[in-house]
Amino acid sequence: MPLTVKENNTSFTTVITSCILFGMIGIFVKGIRDMEAGSILFYRLFFGFAIIFGYLVVSGGIKKIELKQKKFYMLLLGVLNTITMFTYFTSIKYSGIPVAVLLLYTAPIYVTLLSPLLLKEHVTLRDMLALILSISGILLAVNPSNIYGSQGSENGNYITGVFFGLLSGLSYGCSIMTMNYLKGTYSAVEQMYWSTAVSLVLLLPFGTTVSFPVLLENLKLLIPLGVIATALASLLYLRGVARMKAQTAAVLSLLEPVSSIFFCCLLLGEPVQPNTIEGCIFILAGAALIGYTAPIRPGASEKYFRDMWARFFQPYMPLRPGKL
Repeated sequence: MPLTVKENNTSFTTVITSCILFGMIGIFVKGIRDMEAGSILFYRLFFGFAIIFGYLVVSGGIKKIELKQKKFYMLLLGVLNTITMFTYFTSIKYSGIPVAVLLLYTAPIYVTLLSPLLLKEHVTLRDMLALILSISGILLAVNPSNIYGSQGSENGNYITGVFFGLLSGLSYGCSIMTMNYLKGTYSAVEQMYWSTAVSLVLLLPFGTTVSFPVLLENLKLLIPLGVIATALASLLYLRGVARMKAQTAAVLSLLEPVSSIFFCCLLLGEPVQPNTIEGCIFILAGAALIGYTAPIRPGASEKYFRDMWARFFQPYMPLRPGKL
């Protein structure tokens, strides 16, 4: 059954709000001292998971949390989320924030190219135009032409940072498609609950390496990082993405770097460059285009694109997950 205009707008609003909350991550992380990326990620998820679990127990919703079909894909979602977070933070360490952000948000490229094959979703001219606008905005905001002369990499290991950044973008795109595939079987809360549980198990060795004094000193930042930028943001994102196409969610998620730039300038006092403003405008334009609900009639160009895709690529790609 198609969504009504009101339901559709609600989905867009929840995803946009979640991206704004995710954009606050840098503010919290920047103030954390003497903790490695894996340890920060573990406690971020630990406090977020504790809030969600407590809410479910009080509301009685914990009785509805159960593993049903597609268990492998639920496990896969937890692994992908862990890979995305860990590789993103590692990329920041070795190549600097601009490069890491740019490579993380290559995710819509993978989603737009792969979702027609794996999720059987149609790629429209509007999808492609919104993707081009948003990716152009990322390039403008980051200004990669100035990166090569910077000292953003630790120990000069720039290639390592690029590798982990590319991996974070790929895993992020795969996470979006996996959530879209699971939405018919698991609710947003169930997806968040089980995927976070998997991530916590994978990150447990990092959490045990933090000394108690260091943990106590950073609790004032780790707790809001887990509650606001993890539990609340993730729940809103999952609720929204479960009711829209994977390509739409991928492009709307590009609002996160815009909010990150805004918070850094507003709260951390970092200057705003002209190319940053231009990039934000392009990203917002792409998000506005993808969120526009009026239909676009398929034209000759779109039909040609789909026919070429089906003729030259479809026969050589694996079947949709679950149909293997």
